[in-house]
Amino acid sequence: MPDWGITIAAMSIQTSVIANPKKPAPSDWHPADVIAALWKRGTSLQRIAREHHYHPTSLNLALRKPWPKAERIIADVIGTPVHEIWPSRYHYDGTPRSGRGERGLGRYKGKDSTGTKTVNVHQRRVA
Repeated sequence: MPDWGITIAAMSIQTSVIANPKKPAPSDWHPADVIAALWKRGTSLQRIAREHHYHPTSLNLALRKPWPKAERIIADVIGTPVHEIWPSRYHYDGTPRSGRGERGLGRYKGKDSTGTKTVNVHQRRVA
């Protein structure tokens, strides 16, 4: 006779895995896909950079590191929202995930005891 306790436990584990599948995290477009989308529009990163008065190779940085201004320029040319091209860098509403707005005011900033004025937490030493 089979051990029903072990069989039922195994079935409940399998059922919970099937009932609650994890949604895969959205991934960013591959840099080659972004470049291909620009070529389909008849332009390139270098041409867009020159049109916006940047060095011709500067927008390449946005493909590797977060740079919201450059990412918006690229997304506008492609015609796709920024949060669809780089979902790991943006909230669904289009606001950047990282930066001062999400992490606070920065390394050396803090609020005074009244909470109204931003002051430098680490004051400079006076010689």
